[in-house]
Amino acid sequence: PARLYCSKRKIPEKYFNILYFADKFGALVNKVKPNTYTNKNEHPRLIIPFYDPTGKFFAFQGRAFGNEQPKYLTIKFDENKQKVFGLDNINLQEHIYIVEGPIDSMFIDNCLAAGGADLTLRVPTEQVTYIFDNEPRNKEIIKRMSKVIDDGYNVVIWPADVQLKDVNDLIISGLTKSEVADIISTNTYSKLSALTKLNDYKKC
Repeated sequence: PARLYCSKRKIPEKYFNILYFADKFGALVNKVKPNTYTNKNEHPRLIIPFYDPTGKFFAFQGRAFGNEQPKYLTIKFDENKQKVFGLDNINLQEHIYIVEGPIDSMFIDNCLAAGGADLTLRVPTEQVTYIFDNEPRNKEIIKRMSKVIDDGYNVVIWPADVQLKDVNDLIISGLTKSEVADIISTNTYSKLSALTKLNDYKKC
């Protein structure tokens, strides 16, 4: 089931050897972190492991195959670590992209998935571009976009002709990784231009 799911979402095969499958997610969680999962409704999930910059395994995320909520559930073994995927492969000397979900990050070079985490990176703000999900009516996302702009980061403001929700949806629709990169590049803004574009975007 996990392999079929990954193929359906066009996840690059180079990631297949780091992804896992749990037929009973709750049992897995309680085995490694007792008394954590209290939902009695068992279901399978795709397991996405998180590693820190040294390669130490510190968390894993369960991604639902169906309509189970929440769609993502993350279990951390070290509460002091930020809930960020991709730290073991990031190059701090190159431009860094930050998306919300781990699967989206698999289609963008030098990319982290931070979800709702307040990410701390010791690099210049102009070296970082945030790519939020394409949800102009989501007040929380708009608030977070405004914050990263105020903090001096670059941000992608999706154009009106892009109606899909995120990077993975664009790939599934038939776009190539290069074509998605072009959309990101041509719709990246910062400072005043970003605020102006954001005001137009949130009216959509």
